[in-house]
Amino acid sequence: MTQRYSFLRSGVWIAGFLIVALTVVLFVSLGLWQMRRLDERKELNSTIEARMAQGPIDLALLVADAGVDPAETEYRRVIVEGTYDVEQEILLQARTLNSQSGHNVVTPLAWEGGTLAVNRGWVPIDSLGPPVPDASPPAAEVEVIGILRASEDRGPTGATGPDGTYAKIGRIDLVLLDQHWGPSLFPMYLQLQTQDPTAGEYPIPLPPPETTEGAHLSYAIQWFIFATIAVVGFAALISTTAKRRDPRTSARPSTPSSAP
Repeated sequence: MTQRYSFLRSGVWIAGFLIVALTVVLFVSLGLWQMRRLDERKELNSTIEARMAQGPIDLALLVADAGVDPAETEYRRVIVEGTYDVEQEILLQARTLNSQSGHNVVTPLAWEGGTLAVNRGWVPIDSLGPPVPDASPPAAEVEVIGILRASEDRGPTGATGPDGTYAKIGRIDLVLLDQHWGPSLFPMYLQLQTQDPTAGEYPIPLPPPETTEGAHLSYAIQWFIFATIAVVGFAALISTTAKRRDPRTSARPSTPSSAP
């Protein structure tokens, strides 16, 4: 038995074993990482569902009670009254809704606490603006109910115009918008759900944040399968090589002589 597997002491097989071992460790680590991401996603989903289930609260009261820490207030539904400054409106580029390409309209709302960026919803990709003529907000004071969202720090910023301001951006970066919307800009933005008075056909309000678990579990299973394949495949290669080196299986049986 020992002689059959003596080839495993050669440098080539030792190197192969190390490569397979490292590969298995990598695949298992990636699978466990996906499982951790799944747990994080489940925890986030629970937070979103719990906060969204609460009734809308006046924004000023929420700020007075919980402050503006996104970790504590994101996904809370709030009510705020104010007036839109449509001349400062910008477009959030390359956004889809129901598989249709378009943009999101982001308009500053002047309220008692300063300025609040409001993502009012989706418009078709061929819309003119900003300001978008077919998505003009009410000129009078409005009551907006929406979902508080944290500032975005990933994605393209967009290009500035001749006056140094942004007309179209790739993410709602409130640090970026603070440069030309004033120092009183609220550190979170609002995703509009409803408003009174109501708007026209456009913009179309966005759906609430998804609470799906994504593909983390399927990715984890794939990595674990890859690790299993590496182990089983290497073990099969060892077994096949050992059989070929076994004289009892490699020797050919003698052919009986034919009768005269």
